[in-house]
This record gives sequence, structure tokens and C-alpha cells, in this order.
Amino acid sequence: MTAGDARSAFGALLKTYRLNAGLTHERLAGLAALSPRTISDLERGVSRRPQRDTLELLVQALQLSAAERAALESAARIAALGPPDLTTSGPEAGGVPVHLTKFIGREEELRLTRERLQRGGARLVTLTGPGGSGKSRLAVRVATELMPEFQDGARYVELAPVAQADDVLPAIARALGVARADAASVRLADTIAAVRDRQQLLVVDNFEHLLSSAPLISALLQGCPGLVVLVTSRASLQVSGEHELTVPPLPVPPPDRQLSTEAISQFASVRLFVDRATSTNPVFALDSDNARAVAAICARLDGLPLALELAAARTKMLSAPALLQRLDSAVSGSALRLLTRSARDMPPRQRTLRDTMMWSYNLLTPVEQRLLRSLAIFAGGCTLDAAEAVCAFESRADGAPVVFDGLASLLDKSLIYLHEGADGEQRFILLETVREFGLEQLRANCELERAARAHAAYYLQLIETFGALLFAGTPKQRRSAAEQHNLHDALRWLLHH
Repeated sequence: MTAGDARSAFGALLKTYRLNAGLTHERLAGLAALSPRTISDLERGVSRRPQRDTLELLVQALQLSAAERAALESAARIAALGPPDLTTSGPEAGGVPVHLTKFIGREEELRLTRERLQRGGARLVTLTGPGGSGKSRLAVRVATELMPEFQDGARYVELAPVAQADDVLPAIARALGVARADAASVRLADTIAAVRDRQQLLVVDNFEHLLSSAPLISALLQGCPGLVVLVTSRASLQVSGEHELTVPPLPVPPPDRQLSTEAISQFASVRLFVDRATSTNPVFALDSDNARAVAAICARLDGLPLALELAAARTKMLSAPALLQRLDSAVSGSALRLLTRSARDMPPRQRTLRDTMMWSYNLLTPVEQRLLRSLAIFAGGCTLDAAEAVCAFESRADGAPVVFDGLASLLDKSLIYLHEGADGEQRFILLETVREFGLEQLRANCELERAARAHAAYYLQLIETFGALLFAGTPKQRRSAAEQHNLHDALRWLLHH
């Protein structure tokens, strides 16, 4: 029996029971809290077998006897065990992935995303954050938990392998089961017609390189009132109705506090590192001898889940203190060189930390790339004034500087963060791993000398302008503390040149 025959047998039995009960499609749909289209599709065998909850609703609405219920459930199981449907790329096409490692932390982000999709009434939620922050893992977790609440379950589409905007709709249609695996082109109207009556959650993973096709998501949502979309992207889609939720790195132990081993073990970044280290090295354990080193590793890697997983893999040959020493070595880019090995089933862009950074970097315009490289010269971040002074290497055709707009774009793309200090001063911050990558690119593009010279000149002028006032008085003291690393780097460069 083919998959189509199995579905037809289930549909024929469902139709028989409906007619015996004297019910129309509309009446049965009302009793079962389903749509008439769903009932019709099930009876005609054009829809996949019903979800377990849907089947239970049908059984109750039809008031089937025990024997009739058993027959209908048996028909549903046969349909499920039939050969794969030719409209999908395999039995699991579009299925929500199952991860083999433990989901750790993210309680707050998980709660916020669930609330936004459930009680918040949002139909489009975009999880944004830097590469390697765990957006995809969070989206899959949310979909797994919410799947039973959607009549037609949840579907998943991975867009990282999709190279062109024209291929987005076919990829989504295949995940939804409304296009053949070899379909090169799909009509939007046909996709909407097939999905219009579904109550379904769709996870669209890794949208950042295809943002020009974002209006397609709006069109699907407008045409399919029961569809809810959860997107992951390093930048927001910027379409109507979008709710953006940022997925930051995991919390890390504060480096300026002496915490007990028990207190250190409560941080999600530490728990993730220990869990992944244990899977690589079964004898690894967090104890009083290595707790501070593990805490420092998590802080050194900014709590970035991908970086933590790659670092944990190195505990097979390095103790935590030895690993920290290598990460903190004076050789620039040490983390990028050290964190280069991951599981073979990881996507290519996540095999190494550098690959993840390069994926984001390649999505930038040439001007944005140069700005990101230039920002890496700052240690501990910078103010807007400092960025405009040091990175003002180019102006737009209308004469306006590119730095302000460029900072806004890098902020939207999760490559920099905005931090507000105690005195209200805003600073642009790069994750340390992003800064290492930027410095590496500065050298590769022969721009390090220019950037360092401009950086030193700015801070020399700052000292000449404020003099001793920079280190006296409450506001200036706070500023000098924030600029401590920049002042140190500028002084060192001036002494050598």
C-alpha cells in the first residue's frame, strides 16, 4: 500500500463515520474545533495523517464506539507507517530537529518567547543574536514545547544552505509538505492555498543572509491566519508585525568577585561548559581546584555557547587552568586558533569559531566590514565620539559620515552591543571573540598601523584636553575607569613609536 492509498483508506473510514453520524464537514469541524478544510483534506487523502490530539478530537466529536475508535486509530497508524510522501524530501522533511545534547539555561528567554507566542498573540517572533549564541537551539526547544498546542503541529526549515532569495519559498513549501523535493519553483498562491486552514507553528532557521525575502513571511502570515512563524536571524527582518527578542550570550561569573565552587556552578555558562567537557572527558568535574579557571574561561569567551562547546572539547588534552592560559596568551587571535574542532555533524559555519565569525562578516557591506575591523582597535569598547574620530575613514556621497549609520547597522546585526555606564554614558562593545576576529582582519587588510595611530592620537588629545581632570572628579573618574584599557594601549603605542 502506498502512502497515498493509506491516507485514502483513513479518509474513507472517517467519511463513513461522519455520514453515519449525519454530520456535514462544517458540523463535524465545529464539534471537533477544527476547520472544514482540515476535515475535507483528511477525507480526500490529501492531508498527512492527523496529529494525536486531532485524532482524539475527531473520535470524541463522532462519538465512536470502542471498536470504531480502534479501527480509525489503526487506519491512522497504517497511514503513518506507509512509504514517505513524494511531496516531502523524506519521512522527516520539515520535522523539528531532535538534539542529542542537554539543553542548558535560557529559562528567561524560553519564558519570554513562549509568552509572546501564546498570550502575547504574536504571529512573527524573530530571535536575534550573535553567531553561536544558541538562537537555533532555543527556537527548536520552543517549538518542541509548543508543538502540542498547535492543531497541525510544528514544522522546521533550515535556510543556511539556501543561497538565493528565490529559493526561500520552495524550501519553506517543502518543509510544510506542499511541494515536491525536486521542485525548483513554487507559486506563493499555491502554498497559501495549501496552508490556509492549518493551525501550525513554522520555525525558519538562519534567515540573516536572505533578508531581502522577508516580505515573503509577511505574505504567508497574511494569507494563512492560523500560521505562526518563529525565525532565527543575526538581524531582524524589519517587517510589519515582527516581535524581536534578543538571545544574548549566557551569564558568566563576575571576574571581580571571589565566589565559591557551588556559586560558580550555578551560572548557565559554567553548567554548559561542564556538561560538554564531561561528554568529551568523562573524568572531568568541577571542583575547588579548577572552578576559578572554568569561571575565567566562561568570562574570557563572553558566555558564547558555541565558543564554550568548542573550548570544552579541548579538556580532553588540556586541564582548565592550562586551557585558560592558552586562551589568555599574548598571541593575538589565540581563541580563534584554539577553538577549531567540533562534532562532524555540526553545520560547516559552526565547525570553528572563525567560521562562525566569517559567516557574519561576509554578510556585511565592504564599508561595514571596514568599520567592524576598525572598532576592534578599541579595548573595552568606545563612545560614539571615539568611534567617529578613530573610524572616520570614509564619507557617503552626500558628505555625511558613515560611522553613525554603520554603528546602527552593526548593532542591528548583533555584532556590537550598546552598554550604558553608571553615569549614563553609552559605549559600543564588541564581544572579545569578535574583537579578536576584527584584529585578525585588520592585519590581513594591512590596516592595523593606521587604526592604531588614529586610536593613539585620539586618546592623546583626550589627555591633553582634560589633563588631570580626566582622573579627578566623580564623572571623570568613571570615564577614566571605562577608558583604562584604551588609555593603556594608546600609551604603549606612543612609547613604541
